[in-house]
Amino acid sequence: MASGADLSQARLIQKRNVVTLAPNLTSEARPAVEGALIQADNVVRTGTDSLAGLEFSDLTQARLGSNALFSWDARARALKVKQGAVLFSKPPNSGPVQIEAGPVSCAIKGSTGFVSVVPIKGKGKAANGRSNGREMATILGMLEGKLQGSIRWKDSANREHTTPLNLGPGDILVARPDIIPRVAQFDLPRFVRSSPLIKGFSQPLRNKAAINKAVASYKADKASGFVESTPWDRTGTSIPIEVSVAQLTALGAPEFLNVGGTGVIRGQLVWRTDADLDLYLTLPNGQQISFRNVSVTFNNGMATATLDHQNLGNTIDVQPNIRVENIVVTGVPLSGLYNFFVNNFGTQNSSDPFTLTVNYNGKTQVITGNLGNGATSEPVIVKVPPGP
Repeated sequence: MASGADLSQARLIQKRNVVTLAPNLTSEARPAVEGALIQADNVVRTGTDSLAGLEFSDLTQARLGSNALFSWDARARALKVKQGAVLFSKPPNSGPVQIEAGPVSCAIKGSTGFVSVVPIKGKGKAANGRSNGREMATILGMLEGKLQGSIRWKDSANREHTTPLNLGPGDILVARPDIIPRVAQFDLPRFVRSSPLIKGFSQPLRNKAAINKAVASYKADKASGFVESTPWDRTGTSIPIEVSVAQLTALGAPEFLNVGGTGVIRGQLVWRTDADLDLYLTLPNGQQISFRNVSVTFNNGMATATLDHQNLGNTIDVQPNIRVENIVVTGVPLSGLYNFFVNNFGTQNSSDPFTLTVNYNGKTQVITGNLGNGATSEPVIVKVPPGP
């Protein structure tokens, strides 16, 4: 192994079944043998029911699961995951390394996590429940340490956004090209106990002590009630590394909590602190629905918009600590733009995380964020076309 702490080459320290190397994506691949030195910019592939373990000269490790496609850029110090699942583990006493996977770009210093790039079900013109192989979801989780970076995504109007990323142990992120990235907590102890990226290798990770400490901390937090599921993972069970197509479909279409009504258009605000967050809706005619004006009849009496569930932050709507505000539009809505947004009316906290989910005509939009006292979120916009 080279003595310099760089990413110019890696050694294949363990393999199972089919592992191949190629100079680039279009070149012919050749079988890899354990102990082989792999140069930067080479492409490493694994087959079905296959694993590969790589170790770089700075002792950074990359573990590839089945059907993975992996490469790296030594000059940029970037590990690149094109498909499949890869666990990364980096000692704290070497320089930062970039992780690049789909829309996700982030830096690790001394930490361990995983990334999985998988097809999304039901994308493409056929919409027959099968992936067309082009629309991919990126799933990123942390076992120990911290990860910081950014995610690119596009909204329903095809406008591109960049959202900051900051994950710690037990955090998981799902980034899709069609919705805002979403963060939740996964079952960290179960992952460490059962994942093939941990259990499928003969040698322990160099960061094993830090992982064990993070697992113990997670268990203590869970026992104290600090580990909570999100609206799209209410069971509290883990999201496995190789997320199924069915699970990805569910992640992309989050459910509303059973608080408030449904309607033709629905917006629901969810948060978990004692702050007083408020949900607003601005109608195409300029009228606004909120706690200040809870019901409006419009479109010549053919439609009504109502804040049918309000919360001042001191009422728990869904145990253990979920607060909800819900606005619905019923009847025949006026054509034009409907703008939903969130305002933090009052809080004793530095900021408060929230999720805003909006549905119209079978399409669901979701944004998440953090708001300080008095701050207002970006809007979620629904466009209702003119009637026949």
